[in-house]
Amino acid sequence: MSLHNVMEFTELGLTRTDKTVVWTFFPVAGAAVGWFLPKLAHWALKLPWVPFEGPLKLVSSLQGGWVSFATAALGALVGGWISLVAMRETLQIRLSDQEVNLRIRGKERSFKHGEVAAVFVDNKQLVLLGTDGQVLYREKPETKRKKLAEAFTRHGYDWREQDPFEGEYSRWVPGCPDLSPSANALFAAREKAIGRDEKEDAEDLRRELSKLGVTVRDEGKRQYWRMHGRKP
Repeated sequence: MSLHNVMEFTELGLTRTDKTVVWTFFPVAGAAVGWFLPKLAHWALKLPWVPFEGPLKLVSSLQGGWVSFATAALGALVGGWISLVAMRETLQIRLSDQEVNLRIRGKERSFKHGEVAAVFVDNKQLVLLGTDGQVLYREKPETKRKKLAEAFTRHGYDWREQDPFEGEYSRWVPGCPDLSPSANALFAAREKAIGRDEKEDAEDLRRELSKLGVTVRDEGKRQYWRMHGRKP
């Protein structure tokens, strides 16, 4: 992963070389494993502790010159699927003096320079704060912290070494008296989403809480909160 400057903007995330490696390595590796799969299955059946013995016997029993070609093709398809997942799960950032564009999992968001009051890394996640101290965006990048800091600073953004509201968070507990019933209900729903590892649902609920003036920060499966409404 590296930083790449082109004219007046900076790209952070996967470079062209990285993308070439991702799209080449997994399909080729999958095809190689697929080609030798019948032999690997035959070898694995000799192990006393091997699981999935039934499927392995089926693969091992396949005969004919077409078998290796078929399993290699299947392996290449699986490798291609892994490459696609890797690309979708990598945060791509296009940064200029005018705006920040962020893309991951097929979703894209953009923020004008004037909308972003501060930028920092918190719990390995890139965080963009708005002019009222609300979290505009939070996502884990592949790019190293130093390169992020250099890029955002170069384009005139206010890079911070830590969250400017670090000491203002409180841990959420069910029925928190300092929060409205609506906010507590959203936190309860979000706790369930986090427990089920439903990341997109948890992120949607984070945005709903932000509309109520509540900023959320996670530490593992624990939720912390603060009210926003002032410049960082």
